[in-house]
Amino acid sequence: MNTLRIMPVGDSITRGSYLACYQEGPYAGEPIGLPHPQGGGWRALLQDRLRQAGVPYTFCGDLSYGAQGSKDGQLTPGFAPRHHGLAGFGNQGILTGGMVPTPRDVLDTLGLTAYVVREIVAALDDSQPTVVLLMSGSNGFDAPTRDVLIRTILDHLNGHLFVATIPPQCPPREGWEQVAAYNASLPSVVKELQTAGESITLVDIHALLDTETDLLPDGVHPNTEGMRKIAEGWYAALMQVWDTTNTQGER
Repeated sequence: MNTLRIMPVGDSITRGSYLACYQEGPYAGEPIGLPHPQGGGWRALLQDRLRQAGVPYTFCGDLSYGAQGSKDGQLTPGFAPRHHGLAGFGNQGILTGGMVPTPRDVLDTLGLTAYVVREIVAALDDSQPTVVLLMSGSNGFDAPTRDVLIRTILDHLNGHLFVATIPPQCPPREGWEQVAAYNASLPSVVKELQTAGESITLVDIHALLDTETDLLPDGVHPNTEGMRKIAEGWYAALMQVWDTTNTQGER
């Protein structure tokens, strides 16, 4: 069997859940970035599904915080923490890299005052993923740069790119009205690249989530149910390509 070397690429929705904050101490009221039972976001749920299905995998990317773990900050055994979820970044930031907003507990643990990530090409060349899960654009809705990002990833990927529509948004999130147009511009881009022979699949994550039941009060980040639906969407898409690849390999 082929081992999936998965690189999740995106923003804070890829990085983590935003479900947990410190209740006391020097970080009281701030988000928990160190390993935590509510950490890992949809990545933890996707890994659960892959393990249950017996699919060998690892995760890669420049970052490792926002992980699933115990209350004392220890990483959950078997959880692969690496990812490339750049909180607050739009498509241009993912392309070029830069200083990414990072929870203070993580910075203090690393002995840093800021965390700088590399441009996407350097991250891809170093991580060597066989699968990229791209869900970006919730910050800025920049479709032209998204299309450049897609082509850049394909140029530096020896594997398969899964690109998702972004989840729905609602008030009080500013710009929520732009989600529909941003997503509507994606299918034709993917279709053009598929016709050209590129290994790319469109995953309609937006269609799986509902603003009434699946978002936190901020109107953008998924709640527990929203994260479960995102994980299921990625899993279903991955399994279609996985089954096809491994069936062909057995012939």
